[in-house]
Amino acid sequence: MYTTGVPEAFEVAYRAATSSPQLVERRVHQLLEEYRTTPKREFFRVSVDKAIDAVCLALIETTSLDSWKNLRVHTFSTGDRTVLTLKAGQVFVLINYESFADVMVGNAEIIDFWQAHSDGDILEIYATDSPTHVSGFSDGDFGSTDDPVPYLNREKTVANSSINGRERLMPGERLVWLPAPKDVERELSVVLESQNYCQIVSRTSNPVTGLDGLPLLLNNFSWHDELWYETNRPSVEKALTLPAPRTWSPRHNRDSMCMNIGSEPPDTDYWLPQLKKRKRK
Repeated sequence: MYTTGVPEAFEVAYRAATSSPQLVERRVHQLLEEYRTTPKREFFRVSVDKAIDAVCLALIETTSLDSWKNLRVHTFSTGDRTVLTLKAGQVFVLINYESFADVMVGNAEIIDFWQAHSDGDILEIYATDSPTHVSGFSDGDFGSTDDPVPYLNREKTVANSSINGRERLMPGERLVWLPAPKDVERELSVVLESQNYCQIVSRTSNPVTGLDGLPLLLNNFSWHDELWYETNRPSVEKALTLPAPRTWSPRHNRDSMCMNIGSEPPDTDYWLPQLKKRKRK
């Protein structure tokens, strides 16, 4: 393909999703500085594998847990989108209020654990205004095993990285993002709160298999004997006692007045607007 600003034709060898493209690009250039062809140009004489490794490392260094300096509760409402880059073993603790009465008295509880299984796995969070657009594998929702964005280009020739988890957040639910259980000396954590319905998608470029030979999914927790430690981390205990969320919707026991979960899966360009057809000028 051809475009402006490049010396010759090129092929795209690797793509990565990020919410911080400028930070990632700057860090990649720093990592590849010794391979720059000329000080004032952004071209590097380096192997494809080394370039990909630099991008993966930059993603981890600039968008993983350590990069979140502001440890306040981060909320997601309709239209918000973000991509988290994960390290192997990092954990997400899902906190829920079972009923509106529990919301009123502040009775939050842990209902699930998710875990990344390899460095560079990503967690995509898309906030929408309708429960009909989201679905979760753990809850057996309709369409939860489908990939909402299987391709990264309009021509559908570039496959997205492998999906290894699809879950949902209901309004009022919170995720506590934690280091790996074996990283016991660190208590850094981030709390993410859903103010609307959020679609969670986990992806990996390096699938890890379990003892049964099957790829580990996001909701496969590999260190079950250390599960107790996660529930007793001070950051999790603090998240359980946070003030009640502003919005709330039941995850289970939804009555006839509630819209059906996952009943209207949107097109791929709803989740990734870059895939929308270009309008003629």
